[in-house]
Amino acid sequence: MIQATKNLSTEAMSKILEGKNNEYSLLYFPFHGVVAALRAMLAMSDAKVTFTQPDDWPVEKKETQFGHMPILYETDPITNQTLALTELSVLEEYIGRKYNFLGSNAYETNQILTFNSSTQSLFDKFVTLVVRTADPEIRAKMMETFLTSFIGEWAEFHERALQANVAAGIAKTGHYVGEKISLADLKTATVVTVMMKLSGDKFISEEKTPAIMEVCKTVEADERYKKWRASDDVKLFNEVTKQRFNL
Repeated sequence: MIQATKNLSTEAMSKILEGKNNEYSLLYFPFHGVVAALRAMLAMSDAKVTFTQPDDWPVEKKETQFGHMPILYETDPITNQTLALTELSVLEEYIGRKYNFLGSNAYETNQILTFNSSTQSLFDKFVTLVVRTADPEIRAKMMETFLTSFIGEWAEFHERALQANVAAGIAKTGHYVGEKISLADLKTATVVTVMMKLSGDKFISEEKTPAIMEVCKTVEADERYKKWRASDDVKLFNEVTKQRFNL
């Protein structure tokens, strides 16, 4: 487990965060989980990054800030000083801002973070209601609740918003806002993959949600994203995700 440098001043830590050539190591389990979009942003940036997993998490978690992952270790290659950064939403905003996945102005940033939060909320409900329910009978009931109460509602509101933003001229087709791939685009593309494995085309499809599907196609057509999806890291995450969650 990487160790953060101790006894640094806030000024020294800020200087590390401002570095443009830093190296990153993202610690998380070897499946997609909640970090699919964060991993994609890091891989699509020009940063040097490795994706690692804990060796003995029950032991290692006691040494972390809050006892959970992801943890992003950021190292200044000149001083070799390392910071340990935590909390998914904070990490997504930090990396998104640093590597230009949060739009071109303050309004675009606000909207990207808003849509990202909404989609993350959908995925969090899936984890809370279904993934963490151990009893098979109760889990089946929770899955039915999730499918009937949450996926369709999310799809309806996001489809409407995407179409409205394109009509208003504040987004190009295939994006939530603007014309560049954003954190919100990546989050939807990665979460929709899971939602469609759970529900097929009942709620999300070319016919029912064409704007959402355009976002997915735009992300999947990006050369940086295609390179990431073809990597050995993603092949491992795909395999473990399928083995553990049948997804």
